[in-house]
Amino acid sequence: MGLFSKKSAPQPSARPEYIEVGQIVNTHGVRGEVKVQPWDVSAGQLSGFRTFYMDGEPFRPTSKRVQGDMVLMKLPEVDDMDAAAALKRKVLSIRRNDVQLKPGEHFDAEIIGMNVYNYFPHTYIGTVVDVLSYPAHKLYKVKGEEKTYLIPAVKDIFIGDTISGVMRLIETILWAAALALGFALAGWLLGV
Repeated sequence: MGLFSKKSAPQPSARPEYIEVGQIVNTHGVRGEVKVQPWDVSAGQLSGFRTFYMDGEPFRPTSKRVQGDMVLMKLPEVDDMDAAAALKRKVLSIRRNDVQLKPGEHFDAEIIGMNVYNYFPHTYIGTVVDVLSYPAHKLYKVKGEEKTYLIPAVKDIFIGDTISGVMRLIETILWAAALALGFALAGWLLGV
């Protein structure tokens, strides 16, 4: 349905400095471990980060391991269940510059605020205001002047290098409809 504008694309200097990657949801055991629910990353990716930030302060977990879709962490100076319980609902962040993503990968926070344009004809659709996560895939919520659109964020639809901020949405259905309409119009004009 559209093209993410180069003007509003997250250039390295304009990207968010910190990305929220999870939240402490519970304690685990009596030795001060916490259970972290990943946001915008998998449990495996979350356990791969070295330095986290909580309330703006950096820390390095002394141990991390994946348990299902959660990550169990042992934080420095958190040695019992009471100290761990005090951290419930705290949000963990990482510095964006500490992470190197593969081409085509991005964090949701980098997409929010981008303008979306129709590929052909080149018309403004709206601005990405939210990224909704569902079990099958994510949806980009795009607020236009009159409507709000939900665009599926699946790999088969998007092409381009998201690091430089260029993402195109392939309009297979629209192109097919335009071709069919063109053939129908040509047939009508030729009397076929």
